Formats: sequence, structure tokens, C-alpha cells
Amino acid sequence: MRRGTTPDSRAARCRYAGAFLLAGTIFAIDTFTTLGSAVAVLYVLVLIIVGEGGSRRAILTSAALCAILTLSSFAFMHGLHGHLDASLRLLISLAALIATSFLMLSRHADQRALEGQAELLDVTHDAICLSDAAGRVIYWNRGAERLYGWSFDEVHGRDAHELLATRFPQPREEIEASLALTGAWEGEITQTTREGREVRALSRWLRRADIGRRGGRTLESNTDITTRTTAEEALRRSERRYRTIFENLAVAIWEHDLRPMKAELEALRANGVDDLPAYLADNPDFVRRMRNSVRIIDVNTTALRMMGVGSKEEFFTSLHEFLEDDVARFAGFLIALDANVPTWEAEATLRTRAGDLLRVIVAFNFPPDGALDCVQASVLNITERVRVQETLQRTRDQLDHTRRAATIGEVSASIAHEINQPLAAITLHADAASRWMDRNPPDLDEVRASIREAAIAARRASEVVRRVRSFMSKVEPDRVPLDLDPLIEEAIHLVQPELAAHAVTLQPTLAAPGTLVRGDRILLQQVLINLMVNAAQAMAGSGSAERQIRLTTSRTARGIAIEVSDTGPGFTSEAAAKAFEPFFTTKANGMGLGLAMCRTIIGAHDGEIVIIPADETDGGGRVAIRLPALVAGLAE
Repeated sequence: MRRGTTPDSRAARCRYAGAFLLAGTIFAIDTFTTLGSAVAVLYVLVLIIVGEGGSRRAILTSAALCAILTLSSFAFMHGLHGHLDASLRLLISLAALIATSFLMLSRHADQRALEGQAELLDVTHDAICLSDAAGRVIYWNRGAERLYGWSFDEVHGRDAHELLATRFPQPREEIEASLALTGAWEGEITQTTREGREVRALSRWLRRADIGRRGGRTLESNTDITTRTTAEEALRRSERRYRTIFENLAVAIWEHDLRPMKAELEALRANGVDDLPAYLADNPDFVRRMRNSVRIIDVNTTALRMMGVGSKEEFFTSLHEFLEDDVARFAGFLIALDANVPTWEAEATLRTRAGDLLRVIVAFNFPPDGALDCVQASVLNITERVRVQETLQRTRDQLDHTRRAATIGEVSASIAHEINQPLAAITLHADAASRWMDRNPPDLDEVRASIREAAIAARRASEVVRRVRSFMSKVEPDRVPLDLDPLIEEAIHLVQPELAAHAVTLQPTLAAPGTLVRGDRILLQQVLINLMVNAAQAMAGSGSAERQIRLTTSRTARGIAIEVSDTGPGFTSEAAAKAFEPFFTTKANGMGLGLAMCRTIIGAHDGEIVIIPADETDGGGRVAIRLPALVAGLAE
């Protein structure tokens, strides 16, 4: 049986011509011979010839023509009143024509239905094959031709499974036994196409028994699942790889079902809750209920080890069983979930099965498609890191305290060093007041001025002692906003007597008006006084003819720069590298504490102090200080 094809026009013409000649021959014999038999019955052969591939109209036309010829022959031979046996032969011939016409019309309808079914089978992409009881192909649709590359003419009469080298999932004998028992079989098979390509197919077999024959015909439908099978295998490999990564990752992974929580949040919105943060702050019980509704659906082995649980079946099923009661932090998670953010991260405290507390970082990655039935969270155990950081911070605090305590001896000497200037000012002003009193008459205004300056110097000495002692303890310096230029002007005023005693002139250039720094006024002034006094003593000790100090301020991109330079001998490269070390000094009677204290004070103010060697300048000493301003970006 071929695939739903119709006879071509030449074959049809030949068939109709043969039927016409046969009808003429029967008419001639029936009309012009004296045979006593019902010769007209032979007209059924004409109907059979026309009906084989002919149309319904052709069958009806042929039947009518044969009936007319039969009646014509009867009338010619017997007239209108034939005898009984001739009339019986006429009736038998007409009955045979009618019966044959009915059968041919029915066969034509069946043929048309079969051809329609065959056309449908050709339209489908599945490969459909019909084989006889011996397994030989008698039907092969276009889907089979496309899939296997063999045409119907090439496979007709052959065993398709031998041709395609079919590999069955079970022995062929078992498949035949199943067909004989149930009339159907289904399974996956592997076949080889004409080009040598292997095809995986889902095969369905139906067995229809032929009447009077053993075995019967088998209808086989094969669906190509090669691509699907390859994709499924790739998916299985991907799932195995994902599962391996999931289980062996060093970070604990938990998968959560957040749909109940999301539904509750949406219900809140539907009920008119617009300010979710305020609502959560006012309703901590709601936050706890939300936390209890979160269900853990899977964890990896790292999570099991971290929480001290033996198996996934024994693992906690909801957050409240191990999460410490931190309502505020979980409220932040609810706000992030409501806002549909892609990620959320926070620190949390967990309680293990054994009751130990763990500090962890929890990072949620929400799916972009909004599916919340399987949301993964990475849980990183930072307990040891936090413990180490806390221990390190305690050690740093102890070391800092020890360092400050170790400099107590330095502080005693430093205090004496730092108050030398205010004590010298007190002495100077007291002597001046005494001289003004010895005049005749005494100049009481000058006496009062000298005593006032001596009192100011005394109070400064006391303040310097207090601030330095506080600074060397664990008490932080007083940090308040300060306008730097007025602070420097005050320090210049305080150091003028010392500079005058060494015949030093000071040239201030203050170019940072309005620039604020955060710091301790007394300590910062003491740094500047120390630098100016050191410069004056260095120039006096070296016998410099020109004794001049230049003090400048300027704005920078991140704060303010202060520079103190002089016309003295300056610092060598070696001295500049060691100048800030305690007890290092270049002066014969120096203690080596002034610059060390300066660096400590500037460092406490988040600043930096450096000494520029004389070989990098035009000569003389040069010290630069940089302090952060309250507002960055002040450079002009």
C-alpha cells in the first residue's frame, strides 16, 4: 500500500477504455447471440474496473450505462413481453449491477477515508510505519522519510528494523509477546539513519490481527526525542553539577520558601498599610510571626556541620528555631522583601543544636522572576573572625595604653619641657612689673598689664599640664570645631616673648581664613609654639646672623596645610628620619621629646607632620603639617 497516492490520468484513461470495450463486448454477446445464460451479469466486471480508482460519479455513470445496455439487449431479443426465464435472467443481472454498484460506492468511500487518513499521517512529523505479519513494510509516511532518509520505494517489502539497526530496550521476543498479549507496546529505541546518525525515538506499536491469518499487521509510530533526550541529559548533568557545588560549597546555603511571608506583606498593603517600617516598629509580634512563617526547604552539608545537625531530615524547618530574637534586623529583611530588591545582606546571631551562639553574615539573592518558593541564602560563619577582631582590638587598646603608660616618664619630662615657655613668660612679665614698680613714680598701667600677661601665662601653664596629662591617658582630646587662623595668631602672641629673647622675627602668612578643623585648641597651639621655639633655639645655637621664622597656612584639596620654616641650619636627611623618635635631639641640652609629642598630638587629630631635609630646600629648617578640614574640597 502506497502513501495516499491517486492514479495518474493515463492509467485512468486506459482503465476507462478497457471498461468501455468490455461493456461493448458483453452487449454484443448478450444482444446478438442465443446464449441462454444471464450474460448481462458480466457487466459487474465493468463496474469493478471503473470502481478501482474511479470517482463516485464515474461509478454511478457506469452503473446506469450498464443497466441501459442490459435493458436494451432484453428489448431487442425478447421485446416488451419476454418469457419467464428471460425475465428472471434480466432481474438477476440488474440485481447484480445494483449490488455491485453499492459495494463499489462503499469501497470508494472507504478508499477516500483511507486516503484522507494517509494524508494526515503524511502531515505529522512522527515516523509512521505499517508492516505485515512477516515484518515487511507496507506503509511508510513522509515523516519516516524525513527522519530516516529512506523513501517508501526503498523500504517497501523490507524489515525496517533490520534496515535501521534498531536497538531495543528489551529483547525483541519480549516485545512480540507483549504485542500478542495486549496488542500494544511502548518504549524508547535507538535507530541509525541513512546518513549514519543515531536517533533516539519514543516508539508506540499497535497490533491488528488479520482475519484468518496469524500475527496480523503492526502500526508503529516513532517520535524523535533525540534533541529532548540530549537536553534532558544536559539538564541532569547540570543538576548533578549544581548539587555537587551546592553540597560541597564552603559557605552554608539555605533554601527558603518565602511565599507565605510575601502574601502577608501584600495583605498589609491591601489593607491600607503605606508606611511599612513604621508598622513593623509598632508591631513586633507581627515581625516574629513572619519570622516563624519562613520555612527552610533544603540545606547543604556545610550548613549541617555549622549547626551541629546530623542529617537534613533533622534540620530545623523554620527560622524561629535557631534565630535569636532580633526584631529590628528581621524587620529590615521584611522591608527589603516588600521593596523587591535583588539582594539583602545583614549580620545575625544563630543558635546551634548544642546551644552555641554563632555570628554570621546572611546574604539573600532574590530571583529576578519574583519566584519565592526556593530562595537561596548564603550564610557565612564569622564567629572566629569576630572573636579575633575583638581580641585584636583589645590587644590594640592594651598596647596603646601600654605605650602611653610607657611614655609616662617621657610625659613628666615633656610637661617640664612644654611649660618652660609659659614659665619663662611668667618670669619675664613679673620682672617687667617689678621694674615698672621701681620707677618714680611707678607706672601702674604697665604694672597691671605685666601682671595680666603673667596671669595668662600661668593659666596656660596649668592648662598645658592638664591637657598633656589627659592626652597621655586614655582620655581622648577635646575635639571641637576650630578656626585655624585665629588659633595660630593666638599662638604667635604667646610665643613673642621667647622669640624676642632670641632676637627672632616672625613673618606669618595666614591664607586660610574661615577654614575649620576639629581638634583641641591647647594641644594644637602647643605644637605650633614648640615648633617656633625649636626654630628660634636652633638659629640662636648656630649663631645665624639672620634669624627669621616664616609661618604660612594654605588650603588644600582635603584640608589645610601649615608650614614652619626658618633660616637656621635645618635638618640633615638622617636627622629628619629620626627627629620624631623619643629622646632623639640635635641640641646639646635638649631632651628629644618636643617633636615626638608633636607627632603624637597631630596623629591624634588625624593629621600628618613631616620634616623636609635641608638638602631638599634652599636651606634652613622646614616642618609641614596637614590637618583634615571639616568640609573637604577647600582648595582654591
